[in-house]
Amino acid sequence: MKIKLTVIYMLLALIFISAGPSSRETFLEARENNVCKSLHNDVLLYFVFIDSRTTSPWTEFDIMTTIDSIHVAKRWLETKASKAGVELNIKTDYYIGNEYTTINRNLPKNTVKTSVTDPNYSKGIYALNRWADYVAKIVGESLYIKEKDGIPATKKPGTKERLIAHLRDAYGVESVALMFFVNNYFRDDISLAINTMNTEDVEFALVSYKYPAEIAHYFLKLFGGIDMYKSFERKSNRKIKFAGEQFPNDIMQNPDGMELRNTEIGDFTSYMIGWRDDLDPAYEILLTDRLF
Repeated sequence: MKIKLTVIYMLLALIFISAGPSSRETFLEARENNVCKSLHNDVLLYFVFIDSRTTSPWTEFDIMTTIDSIHVAKRWLETKASKAGVELNIKTDYYIGNEYTTINRNLPKNTVKTSVTDPNYSKGIYALNRWADYVAKIVGESLYIKEKDGIPATKKPGTKERLIAHLRDAYGVESVALMFFVNNYFRDDISLAINTMNTEDVEFALVSYKYPAEIAHYFLKLFGGIDMYKSFERKSNRKIKFAGEQFPNDIMQNPDGMELRNTEIGDFTSYMIGWRDDLDPAYEILLTDRLF
């Protein structure tokens, strides 16, 4: 009987151990990872405007005001970096066709939120990665590839990974923040940063709104920033409350309706994006949470 109980306990322990990593996220995996590592020196923010049947159409006014917001976010980030003693120069560029034409590509589902949750998160991420590869291929087809002896040096990018590799070389940067913008300005939807905690595919952001705080928030997520409010990656009410008490004005709080000028980059976020080498042990509680 004693032997049987020992075997049962061992099996339960194995089940617990095997279940642990799949039920809890360690956000250190997002730090200095993938194509957007530490936020230092020259980096590129490359963005693409996308129309779909379920989002509002991009007008020239919408595009220009979004570009204005991107420049506001860029200046804010560079100013915060300077105050933190960090050298940062964010280069920006974007794809746009003739007469402000955009890329037409329907989302996998009607909205960003349903695209990532229907039928489940894993399949949603897979579908959005394929969607983003298609968009990147269209962008790649528009690029000028230098020729040598009449032969293109490389093939035109056909995936987001190859697009980022081309942009790295073309702009002389190590890190490329790739952002796809859909026009949900008057709609209720979400934004996402994808592949930030793995290296199975390159990371990118899908942004629904043109507020400077929204843009800065998801830019920082690509470089390791972690949500401090209830989201796919942040579930624990106890940790959300703690983050709200310690960092009420942090840019990684909910950016909805947030005024960028009233936000800051706190110690925890500074650590996650590589602006600090050490983390106060009191904040280590924020390094883990439940999976999606």
